[in-house]
Amino acid sequence: MESRTAYTFPFSRYPAVRIALLLIAGIVGVQLYQPHPFLSILVVGIAVLIYAFAEWKVSRQISLAWPRLATCSFLLIIIGFGMVRAHIQQYINHSPLKELITVSPWEEVVVTGEITTISSTSSGKPRWEFQLTSILLDTLEVKINEPLKARILTDSNYNATIGDHSRFLATIIPIGEKRNPADFDYQAYLASRGIHLQLRLDSLISLQPNHSRNRWVWWREKALQLADQNFNQQTAALAKALLLGYKQELDGESKTAFARAGLSHIMAVSGLHVGFIIAPFWLLIPYFWTRTYGKLIGLVILITILVSYAGITGFSPSVTRASVMAGFITYGKLFHKVNNSINLTAAAAIILLIVNPHQLFQIGFQLSFSAVLIILLMLPVLQTTLPYWLRTHWLGKPLMVIIVSVVVQFGLYPLQVYYFGEVSLVSPLANALFVPFLGIVVPLSLIALIVSSLFPILGFILNYPSMIFLQAMADFVALVSAWKWAWFNASLPHLLFVVFWLFLVFFISSLRIAALRWKMLIGALTVVCTMQFISLVKSFQPAKLTITFFDVGQGDSALLKTPSGKHVLIDAGVWSPTYNSGKSVIIPHLRESGISNLDAVVLSHPHSDHIGGILDLISEVSIDTIYNSGHAYDSNLYHTYINLAEGKNIPVKAVQSGDLLPIDPAMLFLVLGPDGTTYNEDPNQHSVVLNIIYGKTEILFAGDAGEAQEQRLVKNYGHLLNADLLKVGHHGSKTSSGHPFLSRVTPRLSVISLAERNRFGHPHRQSISNLKQSGTKLLFTSRERGIILTSDGSTIERVKW
Repeated sequence: MESRTAYTFPFSRYPAVRIALLLIAGIVGVQLYQPHPFLSILVVGIAVLIYAFAEWKVSRQISLAWPRLATCSFLLIIIGFGMVRAHIQQYINHSPLKELITVSPWEEVVVTGEITTISSTSSGKPRWEFQLTSILLDTLEVKINEPLKARILTDSNYNATIGDHSRFLATIIPIGEKRNPADFDYQAYLASRGIHLQLRLDSLISLQPNHSRNRWVWWREKALQLADQNFNQQTAALAKALLLGYKQELDGESKTAFARAGLSHIMAVSGLHVGFIIAPFWLLIPYFWTRTYGKLIGLVILITILVSYAGITGFSPSVTRASVMAGFITYGKLFHKVNNSINLTAAAAIILLIVNPHQLFQIGFQLSFSAVLIILLMLPVLQTTLPYWLRTHWLGKPLMVIIVSVVVQFGLYPLQVYYFGEVSLVSPLANALFVPFLGIVVPLSLIALIVSSLFPILGFILNYPSMIFLQAMADFVALVSAWKWAWFNASLPHLLFVVFWLFLVFFISSLRIAALRWKMLIGALTVVCTMQFISLVKSFQPAKLTITFFDVGQGDSALLKTPSGKHVLIDAGVWSPTYNSGKSVIIPHLRESGISNLDAVVLSHPHSDHIGGILDLISEVSIDTIYNSGHAYDSNLYHTYINLAEGKNIPVKAVQSGDLLPIDPAMLFLVLGPDGTTYNEDPNQHSVVLNIIYGKTEILFAGDAGEAQEQRLVKNYGHLLNADLLKVGHHGSKTSSGHPFLSRVTPRLSVISLAERNRFGHPHRQSISNLKQSGTKLLFTSRERGIILTSDGSTIERVKW
C-alpha cells in the first residue's frame, strides 16, 4: 500500500514570507493592544539574549533542543523588531510638537515651508499640501526638524507651483474626526499621508519659486506641466493620474466612475506601469551578458530607470513595491540567480514596512500587495485549465487579461467591500478592452513627455494617439458606470466571512497539491459551520431594537432597526448647496449595514434641517412609505421631494395624533402629534411626534416641537407621555423642553441632536437646566458624535462603535 505523508508548507523556500508575516504580527500587535514601548524593547532584549545563549550552546554540544530554542528566539526577535519599529513610528506621528499644534484649534500662526502638492477642493477652491520648516505660535517660533505636513485651504492659488517656498499667516482649522459609524475617516486618511495639521491661509507674506533641480518634487512638477502641454483639457487630468499617479485633479465623480468600471487600478501607478517601463530593458539583458562589466552596467541602468520613475510618481507604495520587485527580478535575470516571485513580493513588503510600518494600514498598500499575491497564487492554477492551443493563440492574450481581472476581483472582494462598498461587474470586459493597449500608450506617452521638453510640437504629435485613446477610455467609463447592472453595492463582510474567503483563495491556489487542497477545503467548511452555529445561537437570543442617532450637525436624523428586521428612518438631516446628510452620512451607513430598503421614512416637519437628505434617499434607496405632518410649506426642497416621490411611486402619507403606523407587529408606533388643529402656522409646532413602544421600553421622538405643541401634548396625553428615552425637541432651544412637558415624560435618557458651533445658540441654558432638573442623562451628538442605543424590551443600553 502506498504510504502518505502529511503536507508541510516549505517555509525554507520562502524565507522572506516568514519574516514578513512575523514583522506584520509585531506591527499589528502594537496597533491592537498598544503595549508600553518598554515592554516591546524588553521582549527584543530577552529574545536576543536567549538566541545568543542558544547559539553558544549549539556550538558546544549536539542537541535538538538548542537549535529549536535558537529558531524560536530568532522568530521572536523579528516580532519584537516589528513592535519596536511600530512604536518609533507612533512617536514620529505623535511627537510633542504635533500634539501642541493640534490641541490649539483656531489659533493664528505664522508658518514657513515648501508646497509639495497643489489640488482643489470639491467646491473648486485651491488646496495645498505643505511641508513645514518653522511655525510661530504666539511669540514662540519653533524650527521643525521632523516630517510635519499640513493641508492648506486658501481662496487664491497665488500662482504657486509645487516646490515653492512660502511664509504666511494662517489659522489652525481642526481636522474633522469620524462622526458616524460609516463616515469616511478624514483624519485617519490625512494621517496616512503624513498630514497632521490643517490651516486656513489668511495672509500671504512671501512666495519664493524654487528652481533647484536637485529634488524630485521639481522633476514631478515639470512632468505635470509637460502633461498639460501634451494633452487637451478633457484628458490632461486623466493622463496625469495614469502616467504619474497624480489624481488630485480628478473630481470625485470621475474616480467613482472608474471604480465602477473596474479601471481605477490603472490610476494607481503600479506593477503594470513599471512592467511597461522596464520591458525594453528586459529585451536588452542578453546584450549585457556578452559585454565586459555588462551586468554591472545593466544593473546601474535598471536602478536609474526605476528610481527615476518612482521619483516623478511620488514614491507611492504601489510603485515602490513594483520597483523593488522589478529590481530583484531583473537582478536575478542579469546575474543568473533563481527568483521566486512570492518571496520577492514579501521582500518588497519588508523593505516598505521597515521604512514606515503604518503603510500596513493604508488601502494602497493592502490592495497592491493583495492583488499581486492573488495573481501569483491563483493564476498558474487557472492557466493550466486552458488548452495549450488557446494559450498560444492570439485570443489567448485578451482572454488572459479577462482571467486576471476576474481573479483579482474575486480575491480582493472582501477588501473592495470594506473600503468601497461596491464591486464592479464589467471590470473583466473593461480591462480586456483597454489594458492590452496600455503597453503601448504608457511608454509612448512618457517618451512624448521627454521629447516635448525639447521639441513641444513634435512631442504633441507623437502623443496624439495616446490622447485619442484616453478620450475613448473616458467616454467608455462614463457610459458603463451609468449602467445600474455594471456594479453592485455590498455590505461590510463579517470577520469570519473574510477568513472563509482566504481559505477559498488558498483552496483554489492549492488545487494541484492534493495533500494541501483538502486541508484548505476543510478549513473553509469549518468556518461556514462556525458561522451557521453563531447564527443559530443568535436566533435563540431576545430580538433587539437598535436606534442610531446620526450626527448630522444642526439637524435631526435617526435610524431604527426593529426586532423583525424592519428599517425606519426618522428625519433626513440637513441640506446646503455643497452638502446634504443623505449623501454624506445616511446612505453610506445604509450601504455599510447592507440595508437596501427603508420600510418607512418619517419626516417630522418640512424644514431643511430635517428633510435635507431626502432627495438623495429617494433616488438611491428603495422606500416603501414616507410619512409627514401634512403641514403645507413653500420651499423648493419640499416641493421637489414630493414630486420626486410621486415619480418613484412612493406613497406620501400625512399623519396626525391617534394614528398607528403599521411597521412591525412586535412594536407600536403611535402618532401623538400633530393634532390637526391650525392654532399656529409655525411648521415646528406641527411636528410629527412619535411614541415608540417595544416591550416595557418607550421612546418619544419630539421632532421640533416647541412650547405650544408641548402644552397640547400635555393636555391631550398627560402621563401617557412617560418615556424611557426622549429625542429632545428643537435641538434644545429656549422654546422647547418646558417643565410641564418634562414632568410628564420623565425620561431616564435624552438625546439632543445639534452642531457644536451653530448660529442659533443651541442648546439654550434654560432648556438644559430643565432637562437636568428632570433627572435625565443627557447625550449630545455634538459631543458624543453618532449614538447607537439598543433595547431588548426591558432596558436601553448604549453600544460603542
